[in-house]
Amino acid sequence: MIAARQLAPGEWRLWRDLRLRALEDAPWAFGSTLAEIRHRDTEAHWREGVSWPRVPLVVEVDGQPAAMGRLLFGDDPVYGDVPGARAELISVWVAPEHRGRGVGRALVAAAVEHLAAHHPQTRLLLAVVETNLPARRLYESCGFGTGGRNPDDDTELFMERRAAPMEQESVELPTELVARCRAVDRELVGSPTFETPTHLDRLEAQIARDGMRTPIDLAFHEEFATIDGNHRIAVALRLGLETVPVHLTRRPRHPRPDHGRDLRPGDLAVLEAALREEAPVDR
Repeated sequence: MIAARQLAPGEWRLWRDLRLRALEDAPWAFGSTLAEIRHRDTEAHWREGVSWPRVPLVVEVDGQPAAMGRLLFGDDPVYGDVPGARAELISVWVAPEHRGRGVGRALVAAAVEHLAAHHPQTRLLLAVVETNLPARRLYESCGFGTGGRNPDDDTELFMERRAAPMEQESVELPTELVARCRAVDRELVGSPTFETPTHLDRLEAQIARDGMRTPIDLAFHEEFATIDGNHRIAVALRLGLETVPVHLTRRPRHPRPDHGRDLRPGDLAVLEAALREEAPVDR
């Protein structure tokens, strides 16, 4: 049985064991080395690592620890409730013997659902080593989109998604409407690593073969809207798709993102109706 849960500060020893094992298994994936962590190997250090502004999560398989990760918020306890704020998913690791069994997905789902329940206005950000293809595929399957390269580490890419349950149903919206909310009216945007004709050609082949498996994330206010999924919209337009799957969320008015696009009144009405359709119904 696979089950994810949040650790209490008193369970710091469990976190310590997982962290040390992770650093031994994949030292290239973390910002700290095993030697540095052993130098700080005190109860105070480990308790701090599982206390606010961090939210530690573990996944257990048949009651045994199999994966770890934690959410990191800002220093201010209300950071997660600030409109447009972000939380970061860090320290992610899955034990080698449990990889490929859905354990990593359970960990990501626990992080996303914690935000959805407690900090619904946040965005979930993570950094992943560009060459770590299994991790990138996991995050993409969990609805993360690539946001560009980490300016502090050229080997890493930023990925992001909204704070909403991963299994939430999507709605089909007209491609032309969603395209009006994209960052720019051209295909080549953002990181040069991903905004290339080669990347778009590969994405086009994948979507033509399998359909658009990852819904586009569209967040809107009465005055503007934003999307995560400029590549997918570009490909949908290439393929002539009439509709695309979309996850909808409301944005607060302030702060307005720089890439927010003004909404037409008719588009707002469509989004409002679709959001009501997407909302879960008590039965």
